[in-house]
Amino acid sequence: MARKPTPKDLEQLGDLLRHMLAVLSGDIESLELDALGNASATNKATLDEGDAFSQEFSLELLARDEDTVMEVMDALDRIKEGVYGRCEGCENWIPKERLKALPHTRNCVECQRAMEASN
Repeated sequence: MARKPTPKDLEQLGDLLRHMLAVLSGDIESLELDALGNASATNKATLDEGDAFSQEFSLELLARDEDTVMEVMDALDRIKEGVYGRCEGCENWIPKERLKALPHTRNCVECQRAMEASN
């Protein structure tokens, strides 16, 4: 059975979350530049399918990364509030291995599967 993260665990996972936030912020800046660069091309009458696809792809990645940034920031808030690592579905502690693999997760594997199956 999983246990509550120790202060050392929380420190390590907090560092991992902050690193993810830094990487995602750089990705977002790059994707915004790609999307904006391609957006200026949309004003041209000669926009080809490759440019349109590239812009749409960049915008989709940007939206996904922005959602992940919000999840990471929420996880950092949960650390501060003392509730990080507890599954929002069943309220059991999330295994440390899952937190290391997906530090911004809100649910244990079982609850996540159930939630995805219901959607």
